Amino acid sequence: MNWEKIKAFIEEHKQYFFIGIVLLGIVLVVWSQRPNSNDTFDELDYKNENTVQNKNQSGSDASKQLSNTESVTKKVAATKPKDVTCDISGAINHQGVYTLKSGARLNDLIAAAGGIKNNAQLKNVNRALILKDQDKIHIPYKGEKIKAEQVVESVSSNVSNSAPETTSDQTNADNKVNINTANVSQLQQLNGIGEKKAQQIIAYRQKSGEFKSVEDLMQVSGIGEKTFAALKDQLEI
Repeated sequence: MNWEKIKAFIEEHKQYFFIGIVLLGIVLVVWSQRPNSNDTFDELDYKNENTVQNKNQSGSDASKQLSNTESVTKKVAATKPKDVTCDISGAINHQGVYTLKSGARLNDLIAAAGGIKNNAQLKNVNRALILKDQDKIHIPYKGEKIKAEQVVESVSSNVSNSAPETTSDQTNADNKVNINTANVSQLQQLNGIGEKKAQQIIAYRQKSGEFKSVEDLMQVSGIGEKTFAALKDQLEI
């Protein structure tokens, strides 16, 4: 082997040998830093598995929340009455008990009862009132002194289901009833006076004017001497 020729060749092309060595070094560095393929696949599998688990857990939580919401909605729907049954009396064409859909208003009840009479007094009547089950409605006649809160008696409020409180010009300290100013509910406090007779008293008062004496009450149809004797001590004018 002619070493002289080899040495001369290297001397002549040494720049190429230097570039080759540098490139070889770069290739070795890059190769040593390459990630292990098995580790990479394991890491990807782990991430994918966690992603699936998180999605499944989120879906399960959402399903539980939806189920709870539906359960609450069903419970509320079950407790809410579908209908309301109310009693209406007074200056109405057909007094009685009517059943309407939940959310119905007083005006709907009035329509179901055939409408109001010509002698109805609507000043204190809120026809937009939303009815509640078991409400007792009284549409006052003209001349009846009745407050707005006395038009509706509701079992779900603090209003008593008995006769409403009377004002000073309707009863006195002895609980006597003024037959010239008392309304239907107050007249029913009298012995032997029901709703029908109370309405007859008011109808007579509207037609003939105020009573001049308590004895004039016997002019009302259905109130004779026996009935009057049982309640005269409760009367005043």
